[in-house]
Amino acid sequence: MMRWLVICVAALSVTACQTMNGHEDSADPGYPVVDRTGEGRECAAEDFQMLIGQPIGEVHTGSLPSPRRIYTRGDPVTMDYRPDRLNIITDDQGVVIAVRCG
Repeated sequence: MMRWLVICVAALSVTACQTMNGHEDSADPGYPVVDRTGEGRECAAEDFQMLIGQPIGEVHTGSLPSPRRIYTRGDPVTMDYRPDRLNIITDDQGVVIAVRCG
């Protein structure tokens, strides 16, 4: 019985250590390559500087590029830096005060 248990544990350990062929490396069109690091891409913040001074309620946010986040100055946000993410920061009155990448 103990021998069988040791064999099962060993088999599970070996399979747990195997690396899977990740879908990111796959040429299968059902699994598109995803750049999770954002390296090599930057958001288009310079193209959206005209939003500064406008009330966020008047901005058609659905037409903004993704990824994006809109928040009010002082709101808690994650500190991860993503060069491809467009950040739109508003003041307490909802007026856009900054547009930048990150």
